[in-house]
Amino acid sequence: MAKKKQARKSNKKKGGGGNGAKSRGTSVASSPTVTDPSALLKGEVPDFGSIHPITKRNYSSIYSCYKSATHRFLQYMRDNVPKNLIDGDTSVNFLLTAADWMSSQSHALDPYVMRDLKLCIRMRNRVAKSMFGGGDDGHKYFLQVLVYCWTVLRILPTAEKKIEIDTVEDGEIVEDENRFTPLLNEEEEEDAEDDTDCFPLKVSRPEPKANPVTAEELLASDDRNDAVLFLLSLDELMECIAGQYSIVARNIRNDRSREYKDTTMISTLMDATIAANFSIQAVQMMEMELQTQHEHLTTPCRLLACLELPVITAQVSSIVGERGAKQCDRSEIIAFLGDSMECSFINPSDEWNRKDSIVGDFCRKYEVDNTGCTQIEELFLCVTQMTILEIPMKPEVTTSLNQFRAGLERGTGKPHKPHSWLPRMDFVGGDRSIHRTVRLMQLFAGSIDKSVAQGRTLGPANKGMFGKLTDRPSNFSDMDELLMSHILPHWANLCRYGILGKAKLPRISELSPLYVQLKSFADNPRRSVSWSCAFSVHAVLTGIFEVAAERQHVTDVSKIVFDTYFAQVRNTLELMNNEKSSNMKKSKAMQNVALVSFLENFGLSAFGDNAMWNPLCAGTNLSILNFFGNLEGGSAVIDCQAQLRIMMYLYHGLIINGIMEEDSVPFLQFLYEGFKNCKALWQGSLPTRGELVKKFWISFGMGLSHSKRMSESARLLARGGPVSSAGVFAEGLQHCRGRTMKPIEPSEISTAFRRICERDFSDVVDKYHTPEQRKRSSHTEQYNVAVHTNDTLDHLEEEMKLHSVNFISAAYYLEQFVCSITRVLQWDSLLETFKETTNLDTRQGFAIIFAQHLLGALDFAHDPLNYQFRNAPMLTRKAPTLFHGLCGFFDMYFSRVPAENVLWFQAVERGDNGTIEMIGSGAKRR
Repeated sequence: MAKKKQARKSNKKKGGGGNGAKSRGTSVASSPTVTDPSALLKGEVPDFGSIHPITKRNYSSIYSCYKSATHRFLQYMRDNVPKNLIDGDTSVNFLLTAADWMSSQSHALDPYVMRDLKLCIRMRNRVAKSMFGGGDDGHKYFLQVLVYCWTVLRILPTAEKKIEIDTVEDGEIVEDENRFTPLLNEEEEEDAEDDTDCFPLKVSRPEPKANPVTAEELLASDDRNDAVLFLLSLDELMECIAGQYSIVARNIRNDRSREYKDTTMISTLMDATIAANFSIQAVQMMEMELQTQHEHLTTPCRLLACLELPVITAQVSSIVGERGAKQCDRSEIIAFLGDSMECSFINPSDEWNRKDSIVGDFCRKYEVDNTGCTQIEELFLCVTQMTILEIPMKPEVTTSLNQFRAGLERGTGKPHKPHSWLPRMDFVGGDRSIHRTVRLMQLFAGSIDKSVAQGRTLGPANKGMFGKLTDRPSNFSDMDELLMSHILPHWANLCRYGILGKAKLPRISELSPLYVQLKSFADNPRRSVSWSCAFSVHAVLTGIFEVAAERQHVTDVSKIVFDTYFAQVRNTLELMNNEKSSNMKKSKAMQNVALVSFLENFGLSAFGDNAMWNPLCAGTNLSILNFFGNLEGGSAVIDCQAQLRIMMYLYHGLIINGIMEEDSVPFLQFLYEGFKNCKALWQGSLPTRGELVKKFWISFGMGLSHSKRMSESARLLARGGPVSSAGVFAEGLQHCRGRTMKPIEPSEISTAFRRICERDFSDVVDKYHTPEQRKRSSHTEQYNVAVHTNDTLDHLEEEMKLHSVNFISAAYYLEQFVCSITRVLQWDSLLETFKETTNLDTRQGFAIIFAQHLLGALDFAHDPLNYQFRNAPMLTRKAPTLFHGLCGFFDMYFSRVPAENVLWFQAVERGDNGTIEMIGSGAKRR
């Protein structure tokens, strides 16, 4: 079974382009293709209905926790000192007074207060250590005050019971729980040695600031700090993705050297997809919470303006204050500058580009006079030039731009290299600048908008417009042409005319947040590209960049595995339709086959290999097929005639009686191991002798009291008790009518499914971080994603053999085995008579004979191998060699089932060959 190794960090991306000092546009043109949009989809669109509601993640992002912790700490300090001490003091100076009073009174602290304070200090200290510094003097002073509070409060006693504090900020409930409670050993963290850099043992009391800003104003202006934390989290999460795809490439090379089958790659590819999806979902949550806290930071450009343009922000504020008639808040200026920057991200020819009107609109809103308007127009041009210098596209890299850059360098004495806005962020800054991805997407949005108006599909952009197309990029910008000409056009077509445009797929948010973001982008091309969308596309490019020379191998093998699954399904349907004894075709569960088969539309060649079979999209397509198609859709099919239950109980009964050894039939062992925890089958733990019949009947839909009665009847029969004169079916027939089998839930057989599709992390355990590592890294989004990813991949590794089984194909072979037993044991005529006289399905009659006689002997007979069956003439004639004969039939039948008909990829045990490193967290798995 493929051993999964875990997420690292990942990905970088190059910057996007802008207009030069002279307004040169980078207008993206895509040509129409000859494909008829109506012909892009294969088959009828099934009615998925509301099969599964969208599930929500059951925890807040670290950003939300950090903000809530700050508010909780401030309120606690206010509420637990005499009011007259701090009355009227709304600044952070009150914390100094409150901390000193608590120290003098030996105040017993709520234990969670110190945890909140530690989180506040860690996050603010993290920003202070970044290249962007710790913000203005007010924020730096706030950090000094918090550190002083730490040194004073840390030696105070702790209250036995937590003091409840209900906080409400601006009408929003602030949660008072620690989302890491299930992950952390509280005592270990408390006992761990604190980082003396963040948490010194003693510091001097800061001098109270004269006329400081209020605590509320300080938190409201925390946008720059929060922007830095947001981008640092993006960088760490992208690093995690990059590391996982480097593992994909490494495992491919290792498997090739060991001469493993190519399809062993699939498990590692799914691992990387899971890591990427968890990261994208984390970014979605962080972006939403950031925008809720700072309503003006609603676009990437506005956040970049907040981070990179503080000087220009101050200049605009000064101009509006002197030349305007209306007051303008700092947040409104940041929004204006961000929108001004975005004008350089958008095609100049796009009609929604506000480059010609944005300054005038801003000046009219705040009634700025002509002199002020001229000054702001000059600053607008400065922002435009800065943007182009930061993220130039290939068409803009002209002699004049290079001369302009050189002139700036001579005039300032400083270098003005592109992609310099996010220093020390190796995976979303520098050569891998994520704002380059944002600009590329904003440029392409114009092509989508035009194609919608013209009712056509999109083809490649002008060939070579963004550079050469290369299979092995050495820099992120080498993939500009690939993205703009060979990926984005096909994605747009997929989202409008393909499966994503024509069907609302269940589980899509859980299994492919990438496709959710792409659909939103394609449907709303005039809307600003979100961080989540840019991060998703950046993750795709990171996957391509990291797998490097193995990219074509990933594409080829993924397509083969994908096509193999559907070829197996078609082959199964053909076999089923040609087999008279098969009743599967009559089952309502077979409706699921149509739903699963519709997923084949992800593999249509019309959407191109680069778009649909790059590493992340390939893993996404296979994950959708695996988790939603095979596990969720196939769980009903594999037991549609109770064939799985019958097989598992017979196999288990033979094993616990020592008649058959585990692993003697590999295919059955795959299923046996995979379904051991299925409540629908076993009603709890695996049955022991004395429980087989009872649990079988419960799983078959019979009530507990009737099941016990049937079990007692089987016991009496097996122990030589009286034989019923009413016949072999009499007692069972009384209780079988109206029964309903409990369906098999995929979450019962796959914890990985529960983690991914139900977002249930309630029982996650962090096994790979020491208390010290946990203390240092637990307050980062990357830690949370790493813990969830590690746990999910651990379970997926354990389950991988089961995942490799095509449930629909397996259903047919299991059913045919039951039908074959019917013929071998010569039950045919008896069951036909049962059907005619009772108007019940023959499988009901089979279950009665099977449970009361075969299982009954395995459950209660003193010596099952030599048991003499009674009241079942067909079995009596075959005793005492019956069970030995069944074992031989097991082996003969399943040895003739072609592996290529039921296994859609190869699951392999990797043992200790893989290593997972969470860079930054310090954890390693071997």
